[in-house]
Amino acid sequence: MATIKLTTFGGLAPRVSPRLLSDTAAQTATDVNLEEGNLVPITQNTDHLTLSNSTRKSVFKYTDSPERWLQFDEEVDVVRSPIPGDTNKTVYWSGQTFPKMGRFSDVISGSVYPNAGFRLGIPAPTAAPTVAPVDERQFDGVITFAANSSTITITTNSSGSGTAHSASVGEFVELTGFATTQGVEAANINGTYKIKTVPSTSTLTVELSQAASGSGNSSSVANGVKFGGNSDAEIDYDVSYVYTFVSAYGEEGPPSPASTVIIADDNMTINITQLETSSSKSNANFGTGAKKRIYRSNTGSNTTQFQFVGEVTMADTDFVDSSKNSELAELLPSSTWIAPPDDDTSLYPDGPMKGLIALQNGMFAGFTGNRICFSEPYQPHAWPASYRIGIEEQIVNMKATSNGLIVGTESTPYLVTGADPSAMMAIKIETAEACLSRQSMVDMGDVIIFAGPDGLMGGAGAAVQNLTESLITPKQWQANYYPSTIKGFYWQGRYVGFYETGSGFGGFIFDARQGANALTNLDASALIRGGFTDPDDNELYLIVGNKLQKFQGSNTALTYNWKSKDYVVPKPTSFSFAKIDAEAYPVTIKVYGDGGLIYNATISTNGDIFSVTGTTPSFSATDITEPVVRLPASVHGVFSIEVESAKEVHEISIAESAQELSAT
Repeated sequence: MATIKLTTFGGLAPRVSPRLLSDTAAQTATDVNLEEGNLVPITQNTDHLTLSNSTRKSVFKYTDSPERWLQFDEEVDVVRSPIPGDTNKTVYWSGQTFPKMGRFSDVISGSVYPNAGFRLGIPAPTAAPTVAPVDERQFDGVITFAANSSTITITTNSSGSGTAHSASVGEFVELTGFATTQGVEAANINGTYKIKTVPSTSTLTVELSQAASGSGNSSSVANGVKFGGNSDAEIDYDVSYVYTFVSAYGEEGPPSPASTVIIADDNMTINITQLETSSSKSNANFGTGAKKRIYRSNTGSNTTQFQFVGEVTMADTDFVDSSKNSELAELLPSSTWIAPPDDDTSLYPDGPMKGLIALQNGMFAGFTGNRICFSEPYQPHAWPASYRIGIEEQIVNMKATSNGLIVGTESTPYLVTGADPSAMMAIKIETAEACLSRQSMVDMGDVIIFAGPDGLMGGAGAAVQNLTESLITPKQWQANYYPSTIKGFYWQGRYVGFYETGSGFGGFIFDARQGANALTNLDASALIRGGFTDPDDNELYLIVGNKLQKFQGSNTALTYNWKSKDYVVPKPTSFSFAKIDAEAYPVTIKVYGDGGLIYNATISTNGDIFSVTGTTPSFSATDITEPVVRLPASVHGVFSIEVESAKEVHEISIAESAQELSAT
């Protein structure tokens, strides 16, 4: 006598021949939950939100009460602010024309979100400021001096009767129009000379451009004289200036090119002019509150450190600096704080940065081409070029684990580690598995999963392994799951994937916690364009047409399909009876013998009375008092059992006799 009894139901393992499967494994398992070992139907999706159009590919749940969803037509990655206590609810995103950011007031200012957003990163001014000492006196006049004294006198009119000023050794003086002069240093800085000596004779010869000259104690100056207020006791030094743009939200960008170097002292006033009032970069956040900050060098070198001297509004073009050296404030913090790669193709031929994610220690990361970019900690707008690292392969996507970044490429994955953006290191993982689909890469908490050519790949550190290797062959994976089209999502500890076949759609659920029962299929009838997993409750929301649907959000069960292994009996057998133990009915049972369908019937209930309808054998409804049905006489050596239902099934048995069936 023979009996086949199924009390535990498992998942798919197409890699194994149907005859060699474990007793609990399935040939088919679609739309069924096997978590408890029973056959439990999954439920229908429910419409959660109507999107603004049917072209959306990405969504992000921005606020909970009320719910506000960001919607995008591109594959966009959204990250919340890393700054503790950010009351502005700032969010950052990549995947559009250039990386962007926005505060609550920007994002929800319209009816479709985000209504507005600004370019992430603050551009640098393109032109150096113009600087010059403030001219306290400037005139066409007469230079006089006393022989063998330490004084040169400059008066304000050609007759020498106007107001006089004594210019001492060491003072700055600009003698406009002179070819050569006596008593001044030859070095010329912006037309300004420093008085070196007072002539020892009674004659000062000044060669004018008009070839005029003077003798005695005076000399005409036709083209003018101007000077700044130094004295012999003052210490002079070289200075240059830069300035930065500061956004309306207080984010400071990199400095302008440095101005020319001028000679200054603590008694001088410097005019800084030609400050730019806007940037060529579109969508920069330079509205109300934006300003410019001015910095002065403290050594005179264009590559030296600069210190803060003041700030002006974005609309101002000029600034006057009268600060003493001792009054200089904090060092320029943003000398390397450039914006992330954007739409400037001359600088970034691989396109704008995408794949934005948050890391530990307040850092952000993203990528373009084969380069990984990192932000300054807790400064999401600042992405120093020195923080970028390159790898050999083009990057497809990347996600973060506690051990670092898992980077999926077009050939080989990488692990990127480091606690500081200035010291990140990329390690090539010796697993020749490309990431075939950007949207297949999913952060599962303790492991990163992505679709490779041979199966679902998983990695958390310096190793990546094929998680589905024991369940499915690479050939089956490619033929049946179309890995280059997979969109993957996290849902309650499971990996949920959807794919396109070219003529239709499909899906699957992979639950690594279930071991040999990890894989089941989903019957997908529509294109899944994107989705979002709510981190607060682990619920999954899918974009289907112009609807955002909650995955398994209803109480309405779907009809599942589950088919057992092929059971090989010791000798050809005719099974005469079948029994179905279910939570509720109807339940359809199909029995196959040697691959052919020998029984197909549906068991239903009307109160405590069961009825059976079906096509094999062909009979009308028959009332029975327990869910036991008679099978047609048919001798076979290989049997399998298939179940279809929207009800939970606990047990299925087939036997040669009623007594055997009762004994089970």
